[in-house]
Amino acid sequence: MTHEVPLIATGDRHFPPLPASAQAAILLPTARWTPMARSVIASLVGTANEETVVLVADNSETPEKREFLERIRALNPYIFAIAHQKNVGGAGNLSYLFEWCGDLPYCAMMADDDWMSPTYHTDAFELLRGDAKLSCAEVGSTFVDIGDGKLVNVSQAAMQGATPAERLPTWRPEVARATMYNASRRGALNHALQFLAATPLHGLTLAEDLWELNRLALGDFVSQPGPGCLVHYPANGSQNGDGTQRFYELICKGVGLQFSFVYFTALSTAVQCALFLGGSRSPIADPLQRAVCAQQAFAKIYTAGFLPMVSAESSHAAARMLFAEHPRALAGYLKFCAPPYSLQPVFAADLVCWFIELIEVFEDKTPPAPERLSRRFAHFVDGLMPGLLNADGDC
Repeated sequence: MTHEVPLIATGDRHFPPLPASAQAAILLPTARWTPMARSVIASLVGTANEETVVLVADNSETPEKREFLERIRALNPYIFAIAHQKNVGGAGNLSYLFEWCGDLPYCAMMADDDWMSPTYHTDAFELLRGDAKLSCAEVGSTFVDIGDGKLVNVSQAAMQGATPAERLPTWRPEVARATMYNASRRGALNHALQFLAATPLHGLTLAEDLWELNRLALGDFVSQPGPGCLVHYPANGSQNGDGTQRFYELICKGVGLQFSFVYFTALSTAVQCALFLGGSRSPIADPLQRAVCAQQAFAKIYTAGFLPMVSAESSHAAARMLFAEHPRALAGYLKFCAPPYSLQPVFAADLVCWFIELIEVFEDKTPPAPERLSRRFAHFVDGLMPGLLNADGDC
């Protein structure tokens, strides 16, 4: 059948071929089978064309949805779709889509519970084509609704400069934003995707931050006015339900970490962003730029994302109880979550060792010691920054 949506077996990396005319892809990972999801998918019928294709990867395991996608393809064959035979998870689905579009110059993303006007991404692709200095662009406005029915404009300010260190000062990882959806050069995401695939531990907004840092390492981000807009409805930022519980289940539960580690997920992001920019997987070639940018990114996330969660006096009292039987973890908490360190945080070996100690406190002790998360993360660090830890890749 001409418009068939192939079933992809788990672990299969088969990708339907894309036309030679394709220059950009709008990626739509989807798992829902709701009126909103149907509407979002159908709305792209008027957007996809021979140069801008739409790639849909379905995780729903729903035969009716696969039939719906086939009908959509019959309306516009430049919408390409696959259905995973078994749900591969959100990260696996997104990884499949990025690999599928790996040979195209540009890509952008859309979610099946968001809303986008037809020109939001296509106008940005045109801007990227016309300016080699750009790695990422927005043309129009980006809004977020966290569940209260109020649309907040989260369009980021331009981040430009001759070097990565000149672009990073205007990066604000602590503010609500949706730049991971923005149009970018596909090659400006390779290092971040490789890092995410290799790390044994994730962090609060880690994927978003790594994508943005990868792009800023290689070029400018610009935001220009335009008629298009995107409305993002973040499930993890919703006012419905317990956000902390959702973050725990998203980041910690699957790797065997106790609930209390959720309060250190922003620290995980700060540490790993510094490792990303300063280590062997960095998209930055110049060693000095690597070192400067690693410190910039770490300080921003540590100060604005992590410290507010742990620096209050009540937090210190809670930490004394939490770490009562873990003196090294407590000593690190009192050192790294208070002045003078908190006034001028620096990414260094002692901070990384404390973070590994935290993982060890909260990790599942069932596996043999070499297979535990703390050891796997220490080896990950040693591979990125040989010599940061001890000679045996330990603290």
